[in-house]
Amino acid sequence: MKSSKSLVGLLLLFSAITFSRCTADQGYSTTSTKDFLSLNKWTVDYFFAGQDKTAQYSSFEFNFKGNGTVTGKTSTGEFEGTWSLMKDVNRNDVIEINIDNQPQLAELNDLWKVTDLGISTIDMNGVSTQLRLRKL
Repeated sequence: MKSSKSLVGLLLLFSAITFSRCTADQGYSTTSTKDFLSLNKWTVDYFFAGQDKTAQYSSFEFNFKGNGTVTGKTSTGEFEGTWSLMKDVNRNDVIEINIDNQPQLAELNDLWKVTDLGISTIDMNGVSTQLRLRKL
């Protein structure tokens, strides 16, 4: 009887130690990056390319569609392009954006490694750039 109580105690101790090491959910959900991006409309919340360029892009609205097209608008008109999602060698999500005929958006045409999916934001890094989109 004493050995079964000891065994139960050890199992409880092992369980307490194991589950106390779990980290809190960081805003990730079971929704894929593709679904997260294509089910919402977005604006640039932060853009850094050598300097903070957020103000240049904050008036743009982006709509990433599930079929791989991206459309958007700003006060001066509408635009369109393509986007795709792939995995890098470390299984990180990478988004490729290509917006056609919009010189003012050329800096966004890049491969963006997804670094964080928040409740209402998606953070990405380019080679020497940072981009955060926020849901509208």
